[in-house]
Amino acid sequence: MNLRETINADYIVAFKEKNAIAKNALSGLKAKIQDAEKAKHAGPITDELVLNAVISTIKQRRQSIEEFTKAGRFDLVESEANELGVIEKYLPKQMSREEIVVEVNVLLSSVLELNKQKLIGMTMGAFVKKFPGLADTKLVKEVIESLA
Repeated sequence: MNLRETINADYIVAFKEKNAIAKNALSGLKAKIQDAEKAKHAGPITDELVLNAVISTIKQRRQSIEEFTKAGRFDLVESEANELGVIEKYLPKQMSREEIVVEVNVLLSSVLELNKQKLIGMTMGAFVKKFPGLADTKLVKEVIESLA
């Protein structure tokens, strides 16, 4: 069962159980998914687009909670928070802080490696332009790499 089918099935369960919070939350989410499907204009919607609709809805709800809190509308904050809890079930398992740190370090090292290569290339170009034919380019590259 894909994500959209799961949401539809949960909506039917909420409707039958007369769970107003879940029904309202899932109704809004289904509408957002339908809007995404209409915007795509082609065949059935993918799980990726459904997940994007879920993420967008969650972001919107969190902003609403923030605004209602600023306005002192705690009745609406509670309602939004309850509906947000229903929708958050459709997010994939979230990464822990430690997992995020590991993955960010991997990405940063690859970016730094790319930037290092770019730096070496730029330095080589500048050296060869400033000192044409005065040094062996292999030796220049070794020196630049050792210093970079």
